[in-house]
Amino acid sequence: MLNLRSIGLFESPQKEPYQASRQPDPLGSFGRIRLNKGENFEQALQDLEGCSHIWLIFGFHHNENWKPLVQTPRSDRKIGVFATRAPYRPNPIGLSLVKLISVDGLVVSVAENDLLDGTPIYDIKPYHPEADIASDAKIEWLENSVTGKFEIHISPVAELHLGFLESHGMREIRPFVQRQLLYDPLNKDKKRVEENNGYYTLAYRTWRIDFAATENVIAILLIRSGYSEADLQSLDDTYKDKDLHRQFVKEF
Repeated sequence: MLNLRSIGLFESPQKEPYQASRQPDPLGSFGRIRLNKGENFEQALQDLEGCSHIWLIFGFHHNENWKPLVQTPRSDRKIGVFATRAPYRPNPIGLSLVKLISVDGLVVSVAENDLLDGTPIYDIKPYHPEADIASDAKIEWLENSVTGKFEIHISPVAELHLGFLESHGMREIRPFVQRQLLYDPLNKDKKRVEENNGYYTLAYRTWRIDFAATENVIAILLIRSGYSEADLQSLDDTYKDKDLHRQFVKEF
């Protein structure tokens, strides 16, 4: 029996599952692997910097149970887990292709990725431009999925709101909104979405995103606080974010 041990840990601002993409995408945050000291990994990293992309083999450390059937963001039905990259696997092992940025001692920096902070890294392998290409590759259930891709438009007002939040450190809210609403945006079983009178609301922690939906277009109308006026006057601050909400309400 193989006993895996981590060679290091992944460091990232993506700390919760809802902050990370399902696959690496341009909306993701950069991250870095900090390899263990005292294991001669300095030599193991030799020549890695000459590789443009690398495969990361890692552990899904937030998952304790596996599921034989899973519902993915792109599927309209449950799919066998072996036909997906869902994290709910018999052995919680993940595989991700990322762009290599730099190697500095025992720190390997990478571009956009789908890993969470604290993820154990089991191995690093180079992407091989001659061998790692399958020109006839396909995923039939994905090709046959009725879940179409939506265009996302952000109103000038919502853009102001996002800009304010991003300037106060909340850079994860924009990619969250775009990922959540890109496919199957009104599915209440997958997302924290509520239908209102003529529009919808998506919840992100203590914030609310109001949007309108047509056949294939999502229009982000505005961002607002999820706290009531009475909530903001209360000294109770479970999520340690009421000061930002008060500034937001005062600004807008």
